[in-house]
Amino acid sequence: MGQLASQDEVTEHNVKVSVILPTYNEREGIVSLVEEILETGRSVRLDLEVLVVDDDSPDGTGVVVRSAFAHEPSVRVEVRSGERGLAGALWRGIVLSHGDTIVLMDSDGNHNPARIPLMVRLAQEFDLVVGSRYVTGGGMRTSRFRFWGSYAFNVWVRSTLGFWTHDNLSGYLAFRRAALADCPWERIFYGYGDYALRLIYWLTRSGCSLLEVPVVYEFRRGGESKTRFLASLGTYVASVLRLRFRGLR
Repeated sequence: MGQLASQDEVTEHNVKVSVILPTYNEREGIVSLVEEILETGRSVRLDLEVLVVDDDSPDGTGVVVRSAFAHEPSVRVEVRSGERGLAGALWRGIVLSHGDTIVLMDSDGNHNPARIPLMVRLAQEFDLVVGSRYVTGGGMRTSRFRFWGSYAFNVWVRSTLGFWTHDNLSGYLAFRRAALADCPWERIFYGYGDYALRLIYWLTRSGCSLLEVPVVYEFRRGGESKTRFLASLGTYVASVLRLRFRGLR
């Protein structure tokens, strides 16, 4: 366990990497994001695939991605018909992915793809790598209110659940598939961003190794945010209390 404030150079690894992007009405920025992820992977010679899991977006996000990358075999699109939810889309992506190492990211551009090589490199040594806004070097360009509101919530999470991790709702995660072979996925990947709370809860109680690396949340690449911090706060609080008194049951 620990933190890493600076380590930008990574070495080449012969691992297959799957980057999973859950989408809903993200057509304005998704193509540029996928292009940047691919370019980042190529720059360090990662064997990388991008899997876009779209919840049948009314704005045609899935169609846009398929059209833009029709001749790019490393980009795949899965459209979920009649299903909704961030965590469920991520779980579908994990099931369908081919990678030995998996990276979960937001699809709105908040998460900078430049951090992928470092997180993949460190995921070979730690069971879970968390992109954290609240360690030295991390932060948010987008909203001071959201930064401090989420910071305060994470302080409460740590005191309530005994976590040492500073950012428990990051959503920018990297892990080896084999390292989490015994993970009870169906009891974790439901709802929205609170899946990350349940995942970290299970990992910390299973004796797994976690590492936080600094990330800075960037501005959206287009479209409207689906996250409303105050609206989600009640759900997140309930999830924490459920873990505190009932665990993952």
